[in-house]
Formats: sequence, C-alpha cells, structure tokens
Amino acid sequence: MTRVFRLGKRPNPDNPSIAPRPIMVHFASYGIKNLVMESLYKLKNVHKKYKGINIAHDMTMNERLECKNLVAEAKQKEADDTSGEYIYRVRGHPGKMRIVQLRARHNTVVK
Repeated sequence: MTRVFRLGKRPNPDNPSIAPRPIMVHFASYGIKNLVMESLYKLKNVHKKYKGINIAHDMTMNERLECKNLVAEAKQKEADDTSGEYIYRVRGHPGKMRIVQLRARHNTVVK
C-alpha cells in the first residue's frame, strides 16, 4: 500500500455521525490490487465482527453510470431469454466492463 486515508468530512463533536467514513487505499501496482480484489470471497467466512465490511473499486461517475447501464442491459437479456439456459452478468475492470453469457446451473434433486 502506498497511501491510506479517510474520505469525507470529520464528524462534528457535538453531533457525531453514526455512519463510519470510508477509507481509500492506494496500492503500489495494479497487480496487487487485483490479488486483493480476487481474494474478497474469503470475507464470507470471517468472524461476525468483520461481516459488515464492503470493498469496491474506486470508479468515476462515468464508470458507475456505464456499470449501471450494463447491469440493466444484462437483466433485460436474462428476462428475454426464454430458454433459461443462460444467465448474463457484467464482468471486467472499471472502464473495461462487458456483459458475459454464462450457462445457468440447474440444481436437480434425484430421489
């Protein structure tokens, strides 16, 4: 990590904010950031104290808007797919996101 700092204003001592302020973390290289982001699934199994932690890419307004539009398009494609064989998800790094078609997993119970 090269830099770590808090975002937002400090809470007023007379009226402290209940919501915690987010932390911005800068990594030395994009590869290290990718390793961290790929390991986030491990947070599912951590102690209850850390369950409320959210980690996300820092995206510009245009990147957030692009992501939102792609997610809406993927949901529409999934709704239009009458076969039910595929699901559509948005994948990729901010600025290079795309919709991918994945085979749906069908859970069947054998008795």
